[in-house]
Amino acid sequence: MTLRVLPLPPGHALPLAAMHEACFPEDPWDAAAFDRILALSGVFGYLAWPVGEPAGFILARDLGDEAEVLTLGVLPEARRRGVGRALIQALLGELRRRALGSLVLEVAADNHAARRLYGGFGFLQVGLRPRYYRRSGAVVDALILRLGTASEAQRP
Repeated sequence: MTLRVLPLPPGHALPLAAMHEACFPEDPWDAAAFDRILALSGVFGYLAWPVGEPAGFILARDLGDEAEVLTLGVLPEARRRGVGRALIQALLGELRRRALGSLVLEVAADNHAARRLYGGFGFLQVGLRPRYYRRSGAVVDALILRLGTASEAQRP
């Protein structure tokens, strides 16, 4: 699959909300939520385009010494085709350009596909948020994962 990963252009709250709903139907973020997130200092992101329409997105926030993944989604029909991996690679490239030392994120403990993806990059669990995600009347723990970047290894 030919895949282009491009920086998120301004004004994409509505398309991001539609994609987020397709990716996370039990807890979608609406366009107003994306407007608030995109207005935060240091927020940036990428869209993955196999052809025609975007198939995935990642939003992160530069926190100074590290970045945090706010959300990453791949449309169901595009999963297991390298879209998530390409988005993380683009994000890691940006972290190196910004000389940020690490990347943190939260993932549902029962999201085995995402955990395999992050594990493949070397993310390690550094914390736990008990009963963080709520879906269909159940609660699921969030694992806090961290990845040191090359720039962190070069710091004194």
